[in-house]
Amino acid sequence: MEMPKDLTILDLIVLEKIEKDSLMESFSGKLYSSFFDTASILGTLQVKQLVSISSAIGRSVVNRSELGEKVLLYAEEKSSEPLDGLDHVILKSIAGGNKVFESVKNDLNLRSDDLAVHLYKVIKQGYADYEIRAGKLTLNITEKGFKLTGYVPKKQNAQVEQKQSAQIQPKAIEVKQTKQLDIKSVLSSADATPAEISEEGKKLGALDKFIGKLSYFVGKYAPYIIVVILLLILLALYLTGYIAF
Repeated sequence: MEMPKDLTILDLIVLEKIEKDSLMESFSGKLYSSFFDTASILGTLQVKQLVSISSAIGRSVVNRSELGEKVLLYAEEKSSEPLDGLDHVILKSIAGGNKVFESVKNDLNLRSDDLAVHLYKVIKQGYADYEIRAGKLTLNITEKGFKLTGYVPKKQNAQVEQKQSAQIQPKAIEVKQTKQLDIKSVLSSADATPAEISEEGKKLGALDKFIGKLSYFVGKYAPYIIVVILLLILLALYLTGYIAF
């Protein structure tokens, strides 16, 4: 049988709930949705030619169309067949966290009408269940379906764990070593090296060695240098005649 290509599991569930001369005004209670959400769902089925809606003053009567009767009959016949490989894959997709029709469809890259018929089968046989709220249908795995498929880790949780582990990775800390001059090495004929990394044999430049030696001699002979400078000043003043002895 040629099925509507855009058939969904919600279409089949709604078709199953429609009785002869159902009133749209009271049908919203069967779908646990508002009147506007219910009208939108039934309007979509009418566009797909699965239902017929006749409106009168104060009420709208809904019935399955001839095509809708054939589609529902075909789905019910398929639902009595044993589970196949595709049914197992669909159940694993639901167990893995795909709770809406479009998610399962995109996950399996499966045609809409085929997925709808197989979902209807696993629901009718008790391996999966559904819930309708505000015009939206969500899928759940049952205990029977869980025992059949086993544990399937959710993809979402795995991705979150990978992101968290990537963020927690420690970053390498660079420690810069400051250069420390060893006064003995400055005064010696050999090149001075940093005290903490002498094993690396890094040589000091000529300017470093000169500054080190100058600092050493100035610090050691400062009193003598001051006395010599004062004597030179006195000698210069005497020679110029500013002072006399």
